Amino acid sequence: MNAMARSELWDRLRSGGLVEGEMPPAGDAAVPWYVRVMLGIAGWIGAMFLLSFVGAAFALLLKSSGAAFVVGAGACAAAVSIFRVAPKSDFVAQFGLATSLAGQMMMAFAAAQWMERSAIGIALYVTLQQALLFVLVPSFTHRLWAAWSGVLAATYAMLDAGLFALTPAATSAAFLWLALSEFRLARHGAMVRAGIYGLALAATQTAVLHGSLVAGWILGRAGHGVSLGEPAVWLGRVASAAVLLWAVAMLLRREGLSLSSGPGRVGLAGALVLGLVSIKAPAVGPAAAILIVGYANADRVLAGLGIFALLGYLSHFYYALHATLLEKSVLLAATGAALLGVRLAMRLWWPDDASGNTEAGHA
Repeated sequence: MNAMARSELWDRLRSGGLVEGEMPPAGDAAVPWYVRVMLGIAGWIGAMFLLSFVGAAFALLLKSSGAAFVVGAGACAAAVSIFRVAPKSDFVAQFGLATSLAGQMMMAFAAAQWMERSAIGIALYVTLQQALLFVLVPSFTHRLWAAWSGVLAATYAMLDAGLFALTPAATSAAFLWLALSEFRLARHGAMVRAGIYGLALAATQTAVLHGSLVAGWILGRAGHGVSLGEPAVWLGRVASAAVLLWAVAMLLRREGLSLSSGPGRVGLAGALVLGLVSIKAPAVGPAAAILIVGYANADRVLAGLGIFALLGYLSHFYYALHATLLEKSVLLAATGAALLGVRLAMRLWWPDDASGNTEAGHA
């Protein structure tokens, strides 16, 4: 509809008493999803051809780590410019994303050469690189990627340092801090949401695939999780439980409830039950924390990730060979009974309001 037709339509609606005031500005036309998909694919194809041409032209230069770093930094700078020039174009967005990924890999390759393949040094460099790109590149998808990959690089550094048992608690704590600060950082809404989802993906990944699975499948290393012995393993489990208790306490305070009140005590009791379960099943605490925060923030994506993390880890936990099926069945049954008891206590200490709004009292 052209501007003249819109103006005439608005005048007719206003004369009929259906609308008031001035005509609102025209919004962007909605693009069908299949058109956006094709534009995204075209962007990747165009970026691959361009990068192949550049790679062939600079093949000799890329044998030098310094040249590779310069070319990679130039590609990332070009991606920043691309995203800032046309932020709403699907073709340009995917083209810029592919260009940035290529630049990131070239810079990481150069850093690996300079650091003589030191695992922890490379991981810390990638973490710093992704944090910088997270701030500079104004793209939600790119920021989500940067947050997720940066946290996994930090997890790799913790693995190489022998602190792998602490990774679920560390990633969950970082996610919870950012998610609980979302409303205080409202002016950086798009950036914060991308960081929340990236950290949530990393926390879910480390929760579901905690132990030898994540060490062998994702990080490509094994045997480092117990380098500090059994105390480190138990410390990581206690840390996961503490993170869950901290998250519930922060949410209770955000809702204006005292921790010494009836609802506060019942909420902490439920978190304590899940925390105690985390002693034997380490990923239950982080997964439950993601689910709780997703529900509290009315974010279905986070709630879905929390549910996925719980179901995925419990499936792995039940069929893992570290304990008998009878022992794990008893643990799960006892946990279910304890949580049902907490739910009954919540019905008594935290009843639904008298107005009939039952949704407000749900746990």
